[in-house]
Amino acid sequence: MSKPEELLLLTNGPGELSTWVPPVLSRLRGALPGARIELFLIRDQFAAGTEGRRARSLGLDAVSGRTGLLARMARGPSARRGVVLMLGGAPRDAVGLGRATGYPAFSYSFDPKAWHPGLRGFLVDSERTRAQAVARGAEPGRVQVVGNLVVDAIGEADEGAPDLAGNLVLLLPSSRPFAARYLLGFMLAVAEQMAAVRPELRFAWLKSGLLPPAVLEEAVSGRWARELGGVGGRLEGARLYSANGLEVAVLDEPQRYAAMRRARVALTIPGTNTLELALAQLPSVVLLPLHKPELIPLEGFWHWLFLLPGGRYLKQGFVRRLEPRIPYLALPNQWLGERVFPELRGVFGPERVAQAALELLQADQQAAIRARLSGLEAQPGADNLVRYVLENASS
Repeated sequence: MSKPEELLLLTNGPGELSTWVPPVLSRLRGALPGARIELFLIRDQFAAGTEGRRARSLGLDAVSGRTGLLARMARGPSARRGVVLMLGGAPRDAVGLGRATGYPAFSYSFDPKAWHPGLRGFLVDSERTRAQAVARGAEPGRVQVVGNLVVDAIGEADEGAPDLAGNLVLLLPSSRPFAARYLLGFMLAVAEQMAAVRPELRFAWLKSGLLPPAVLEEAVSGRWARELGGVGGRLEGARLYSANGLEVAVLDEPQRYAAMRRARVALTIPGTNTLELALAQLPSVVLLPLHKPELIPLEGFWHWLFLLPGGRYLKQGFVRRLEPRIPYLALPNQWLGERVFPELRGVFGPERVAQAALELLQADQQAAIRARLSGLEAQPGADNLVRYVLENASS
């Protein structure tokens, strides 16, 4: 069987770039050391704008955006043997690139709706996703369970375990600029209230490497957070001090998973990070503040509709009506069908979040949540994914 000479990868959001792409890329490099690998970064509305810099640090042969994708498609069929692999995004992009180049197209997703009949293979994380995809009309023979790439990411990115005391609370205000500007200061206010009740607690901010410097400066200042009851702070090296003097350790990306395994509670927002926290068995409070509903990005058609004149005000009402219809925000809650991680939604202050987080510190709550998280179907997937793609690329 001839091996591919070129691999064209596609991804979109910061979560997929951080957790799906690295483990797959390392396996592809090991299996095909001489192949050319290019990543097309099709940024979505959740992007921070710095994903290109992150992608270029991964050792790819080329990194391109939407313009590069269109140019590659315009070049037509390639004389090389190749593969298109989507690791996050709209499957139509992968299918279109595959048809233009003559390469078979594969896609990996947690979402059963991401099936496309033009895919050679639709690769999913679990039997649950496979069954849902088939029920929605996906061709069973082309839907393959390979495993969960987040499990691979957690197992591989484990450098620089933080030198912190026990009773650690992690603050994850997001890698998304619209959220980080408001939520870092808000979480600092929560931490202050928790520390007033439990002085032995220690706090750490998992700082996303995707946030632009200007956004970090705004987030630390607390300029926007004050509208939500948050506070500002000052950054001094690897320490952040809140307005009232609470010391918070600042942890960088390589320390991410070691910190999750060591902490007792985390504060976060919906996204891939909720799955990372669940797989690390860390009880977490998931926040969806609706003080500024117009700032929350929406997927698909609605995102673009509300960009039209007057859309900001229409979006406020739309989001507030939509939220009650979503039973679960956090991925582990969705997959388990119950609210394992507490979810706070709507307009609330730091005191309510502090109370929820302090409750999670109780021994019986810790044990109950970890027991329910053990029911997640989550096995490593990178090896299986790469093996399947290479075995089926020329079939």
